[in-house]
Amino acid sequence: MLWMSANVAIRPLTASDQEFLWEALYEALWDPPDTPRRPREVMERPYIRIYAENGGSQPDDLGFAASDERGKLIGAIWSRIHLPPNQGGAFFNASTPQVGIAVFPAWQGRRIGSQLMAHYLAEARERYESISLSVHPANRRAIRLYERAGFVQFALGAGGYLNMVVHLKSDS
Repeated sequence: MLWMSANVAIRPLTASDQEFLWEALYEALWDPPDTPRRPREVMERPYIRIYAENGGSQPDDLGFAASDERGKLIGAIWSRIHLPPNQGGAFFNASTPQVGIAVFPAWQGRRIGSQLMAHYLAEARERYESISLSVHPANRRAIRLYERAGFVQFALGAGGYLNMVVHLKSDS
């Protein structure tokens, strides 16, 4: 399925997008503007790698890539269910996938994140009862996006990160 809006195309992530998914994950590991960017070596840590490694290979994986009018990849949203002992930072329960989202800096502030989230949630409602995520408490732009999508905080995670969940089915 290909969805287009405002010169942005959204399509499913594929196995051939693995290198791009690593870049998207690094971008999703948001650091406040007044702090130095974390080193890329952080991507080698097992509790970080689980979010992008072998993207699309698990039965419950779901993800989409956004591209500009020239086909350049500019953002992504993806999720996977993580189970203990490698449950990830926003573990809610064993049937709730954790979502990651990234829009590259040159494209931020153009509602691409909102488009990705809307597209993802439309598909996710068919598959999951809820979705969780973790966000840096200073990332106000992202928090507003998540709150508009219906996410609410359910816990305070490691490092003060906000763990948020959205319930997609009325009986959740």
